[in-house]
Amino acid sequence: MVGLIAVLGVVTDQWLGVLLSLGVVGFAVTFALQQPLLSLIGWFYVMLKRPFSVGDRVEIAGTRGDVVDVGFLATTLWEVQGPLVSTGQPSGRVVTVPNAQVLSAQVTNDSALFSHVWAEVTVQVAYETDLAFARAVMVEAADDHLGDEMAAAVRSYRERLDETAVVLDVSDRPTVNVVQRESWVELRLRFLSLPRRVTRNRNAIYERVLARFEEEPERVKFPVGRNR
Repeated sequence: MVGLIAVLGVVTDQWLGVLLSLGVVGFAVTFALQQPLLSLIGWFYVMLKRPFSVGDRVEIAGTRGDVVDVGFLATTLWEVQGPLVSTGQPSGRVVTVPNAQVLSAQVTNDSALFSHVWAEVTVQVAYETDLAFARAVMVEAADDHLGDEMAAAVRSYRERLDETAVVLDVSDRPTVNVVQRESWVELRLRFLSLPRRVTRNRNAIYERVLARFEEEPERVKFPVGRNR
């Protein structure tokens, strides 16, 4: 490059013009290659830091899906949820995300800490409900459906937490949190699930809970006729 500038300067006798032209061209090339260069740097970051890998369920810049390929310039996802479906199930679409997004946007990985994630099932009941009974029914329904899977996941979760500075109180069984609303009470059942089975487990537990509630109409009341 130095030799080319020297030759052009001697031939044209316009050193300043040659340097200015080369600067403009260099700026234009750099500007045009900005995104590809950032995406390439993003690929190096993914390879070195491993924020995700092929097979992980992630969310990058608002796009959620399963990673099927990490290329030099872009990451390919099989979309999950999105505008076509409202649950955590595949939509059937393939989304290409520039690797530059990894450097500038939030990246969420469902499998980064360990194999399971926390999920919730929410049921609305009236204030006249026997809350202790309703909570016990929900925990029992989750225990019956998940079996020993959650207990094993909790042990693994605690082992991973011990490797960090984070201190959390993790229950061995599903738990139910109570949230008061203006005209009803929300019972939120919290449980551990594999990321790809969250929707399936929610549906199964919800059906079990409702069936059990319907057997006890005197103890469980629903906010019928009230605004929800």
